[in-house]
Amino acid sequence: AVVSTQSGHYGRVGDFLIGVYLLVLSVYDSIVFGKNFCRRQDTWLTGTPCTLLGVFSTTGSQLSVFAMTLLSIIRAHGIMGQKIQVHPPVDRKAVFKTILAVCGVVLSSLAIAFTPLLPFLEDYFVQAMHYDFTYKVF
Repeated sequence: AVVSTQSGHYGRVGDFLIGVYLLVLSVYDSIVFGKNFCRRQDTWLTGTPCTLLGVFSTTGSQLSVFAMTLLSIIRAHGIMGQKIQVHPPVDRKAVFKTILAVCGVVLSSLAIAFTPLLPFLEDYFVQAMHYDFTYKVF
């Protein structure tokens, strides 16, 4: 019960991060770019705000995915173990395992989000763009 309650909260935190990301993205788009996004798209895609929001978005989505995976594993373990108690005693070992699992989820999410920003991987992940202005889009 302790593990599933804590893991569920981290799924909510991930969903909250995605909501904040979408809110910041929409406000930034309407205030900074307005109707000129297509003309200034290269500024946005190669800029720091886009990179930071990308990290924020990836962290939130991975946090949600890993929390749901952890909850599924806990559920399967509970069903297979047939440990049904109305008020189970708090087990220090279970609390420690919960803390480790949650730290693993958070650290994995952050690692996935920050990996594309590592300088030695910049050739593998696209961090910039080239646009030939001789092509007329609009």
